[in-house]
Formats: sequence, C-alpha cells, structure tokens
Amino acid sequence: MRKRRAANVLIAHADALMGRSEAMHRLEITDAERAQLAPLFRVTDRLRDTMIPVSPSAAFVRSLGKELANTAKHQIAITRRMRRGVLIGAAAVGSLVSIASIVGAIVLVVMRLRARAHARAAHIPMG
Repeated sequence: MRKRRAANVLIAHADALMGRSEAMHRLEITDAERAQLAPLFRVTDRLRDTMIPVSPSAAFVRSLGKELANTAKHQIAITRRMRRGVLIGAAAVGSLVSIASIVGAIVLVVMRLRARAHARAAHIPMG
C-alpha cells in the first residue's frame, strides 16, 4: 500500500474514533488494506481507551485569543509599513526618472542649438 493511501486510511480511522465514520465509508478500504493496518488500528483504539480528553481553561483560551489578535495586528502594521515604503520608493524612482528625462531633453536641445550655431558659424565667411 502506498504511504499516502495508508495515511488517508489512518486519518479516516482516527476520525471514525471521534464519531465521524463517514470518512471510513468513503475510502472503501479493502480487506488487504485493513489487515495490513490492523496493528495501527489496535494502537489507536488503545490510545483512545486510555487517553482522557482535556479541555483548555477559559483563561488559556482568552490569553491565546488576545495573543493571536495582537500578532495579527502586528502583522497588519508591518504590512502597511512595507506598502508605504514601497509606495514612497516607487514615487521617488518615478520622480528621478522624470527629472532625468527633463535633464536629458534639455541637454539634447542645448546640443542641437550648439550644433546649429556651430554649423552657421562654419558657413559665415570671415571677412
């Protein structure tokens, strides 16, 4: 039996132990699979019989809830800061590109004007 299939069967068996037996019916486990996994089924059955269900205290649940909420707020704040930084960086790069374009255009115009002036000066007879 493949590992994934065995894992799915064991998960379905664990679900069945917790009262959700529909998963075992959906998998259509063969007799050969059942025989191969029987030792593991017995272990899980023994664990279920010996383990006592434990529920967390109300204080723990509240504390965990607060901790998770604070962590989520912290993550949101970090994400906002990152977005703001990226936005400011993109705006700065855009401004630099605009300035570079304007400077380039000015340099191009000046060079053409100088070239024209130089060409006119070359055609004027000295005299």
